[in-house]
Amino acid sequence: TTWRAAMPYKPMVDGPQIATVVGPTGEEIYCDQYGRVKLQFPWDRYGASNDQSSCWVRVSQGWAGGQYGMIAIPRIGHEVIVSFLEGDPDQPIVTGRTFHATNPSPYPLPANKTRTVLRTKTHQGEGFNELRFEDQAGQEEIYLHGQKDLKALVENDVVWHIKHDAHTEIDNERVTRVKANDHLTVENEKRDHVKGALSLTVDASMHQKLGQALLVEVGEEVHIKAGAKVVLEAGAELTLKVGGSFVKIDPSGVSIVGPAININSGGSAGSGSGWAGQSPILPGGVAVPPAPPATLPAPAIHKSMESMSPLVKPCPLAKGGKA
Repeated sequence: TTWRAAMPYKPMVDGPQIATVVGPTGEEIYCDQYGRVKLQFPWDRYGASNDQSSCWVRVSQGWAGGQYGMIAIPRIGHEVIVSFLEGDPDQPIVTGRTFHATNPSPYPLPANKTRTVLRTKTHQGEGFNELRFEDQAGQEEIYLHGQKDLKALVENDVVWHIKHDAHTEIDNERVTRVKANDHLTVENEKRDHVKGALSLTVDASMHQKLGQALLVEVGEEVHIKAGAKVVLEAGAELTLKVGGSFVKIDPSGVSIVGPAININSGGSAGSGSGWAGQSPILPGGVAVPPAPPATLPAPAIHKSMESMSPLVKPCPLAKGGKA
């Protein structure tokens, strides 16, 4: 008969375990091209809590596809829950993450138990980005905080319907460019206050229609200049007044009143300051993200599954090597 050595027993892991994400000194986030991380288990007395403490361990995400889904890399110092596929100690995978006394939740609990929060932490700096939902009755709110910039790229339409007030405060400049038409309808009163200069440039014609009165008050000078003609037309009366002198035109005739009336007796016409407006600057725009790299086609994935060849390089420790 043929003698065969007995198959050695391979240990099994009974249930998930707690571990801490580790990495090289000076790093806050440490992963490879697949988003895998290194771990330190509390029972590992020989681990140095660095990038040599374990092999690369896969991390389960809430949604994962081919260049789409969500990604949140556990950072060094985070506590994670590690499961083992089919109880195999050579197939660890991070399946969860937990808060604790050292790494508490974004807001104190249970005082803020009605809040659902997505908050990140600035890498190599102080600050955070946050998306927060408040679900307390009567206090419902969606809060968005960007530590630096907020950029949005919409390939088609944006529709906003605000059923109450809208308040906007900009601490620096606002730059807007409309490449087609711009429509604004105000069904009640509109007030504008410009503390500096106001420049308005219209390349074609400008039309204004007022239902009642046009009242303009200027501190020093009004200068109107036309390349061809200026026509002032009034249905009842037209008056030019300077000091005690005036010219009044109405249906009854033309009245000229002044200390002296000079006709063809010298003098010269006055002049104004002229146009000195400035053109607006153009917005910087939003950079279009690059197209994702080509993914492994579905037929290749199916072929790999049939041949049982791995798509990802196996963990070196599974073959008795070094991490």
